Amino acid sequence: MVDFKRKVTHKGYKDNGKKYYKGLPKAINTDPRAIKKEWTSSHRTNFLILNEKYIVRKTGANAIPFIGSSIIILALSMFSFGQIEWNYIETSVFIILILALIFFIIYFITMPKKEHILNRMDGLITFTGSFWQKNITMTFDDVEFNYTTGNEDGTGAFILQAVRPNKIRSFDVFSLGGTNCYEDLAMITWYMDKNRPLPPGDAFDKFRQIDYERRKAEGFPRPLYPSNIPTPEATKEQQKERLKIGGW
Repeated sequence: MVDFKRKVTHKGYKDNGKKYYKGLPKAINTDPRAIKKEWTSSHRTNFLILNEKYIVRKTGANAIPFIGSSIIILALSMFSFGQIEWNYIETSVFIILILALIFFIIYFITMPKKEHILNRMDGLITFTGSFWQKNITMTFDDVEFNYTTGNEDGTGAFILQAVRPNKIRSFDVFSLGGTNCYEDLAMITWYMDKNRPLPPGDAFDKFRQIDYERRKAEGFPRPLYPSNIPTPEATKEQQKERLKIGGW
């Protein structure tokens, strides 16, 4: 198996004097977004790796140069097919668009590898830095989560974000493909709690037995993060064994 453990790059956040009021707690207070097997088996899936040790997903950061270039090319086409009077404003806009297109081309060629990794066994999370900044790896305990505010009509709101430990506290979208930050963070917290059974979703079914045996060998230690949602084992027999050995 490929090792997706990454070296820790940041430990906590430096105080920049700003207050943030949208932070989300690492707790399972709602039913998590269950991951279905069909989402991981398609050749178009965003899940590159999913097992009892790692979840590795494609990151939207890799699409930024494509999206940016496409928008600019569309805008430039207006100059080709429209009736443009080449005054100062139009000429300035055209030059800015060309420079922006060059920027995205250079960025695509030189951008560092962008990764989203949940490392369950080591309690580490890896997410992207801004543009040419390298990936950020922190302990799950340390990382802060937030959510998008969206437009005035609510479009694009409540999508989960990981807060980067930089001066401006920028954000990296870290959803599991959903649009509900609470469901996504509940899933991530459940998965990253290596003392719990694997989260809901048939994508994890083939890994449940090996994960159960590991936790049994460790004496079924109690969960690391709080939950208002029951977390039973896959079978009644396993649940009885956990209660007998671990007491919960």
